[in-house]
Amino acid sequence: MSGHEGMAGQAGEAATQEDIWGNWEQDRIVLRCRAIRLTRGNVDEAEDILSSTVLKTLDYLRQHRAQIRRPRAFLLFALNNEFVSRCRRRAQENAQLDRSADVEEQAGATAAPGHEQALQVQETLAAVMAEVARLPSDQRRLFRMRFREERSYADIAQAFGISQPLARKRVQLLRERLRRAPGVSD
Repeated sequence: MSGHEGMAGQAGEAATQEDIWGNWEQDRIVLRCRAIRLTRGNVDEAEDILSSTVLKTLDYLRQHRAQIRRPRAFLLFALNNEFVSRCRRRAQENAQLDRSADVEEQAGATAAPGHEQALQVQETLAAVMAEVARLPSDQRRLFRMRFREERSYADIAQAFGISQPLARKRVQLLRERLRRAPGVSD
């Protein structure tokens, strides 16, 4: 039997669960070198990958009662798959961390408006109130009922003796007038 074929490599024999540990021992140096190369020299990570690979291989054999014809090739393939799985997991974890950081930054940006934004809101409100003061009395009454008292269009229509669609239209025109007022920004 050659060193390349492992313990169960002769004449088409298949490695069983009992044989795989012997193959693992025999090919440990080759597997360790491959793991270190995959991890770019990180010996601790390479050892973790090796441990996971042997445990998953033995678990696979136990669950499926499978026989492996080329144990070294199987172990190298399993090692590579374990490395790829870890890379994908790490990338997914990093992406989740990035998304949560973005959410926290956005929440912080919207939770507390800056001084400039607060000042702009105050200036706009002052401009709207100055325009309201210049309105005729019936439009000031309409403003008070809809925006201060938050009354329904039905209540406004009844108070003015007009239809509900006309009350909506008057509120819409009032909004447009207030938006066009000097010093009011959108």
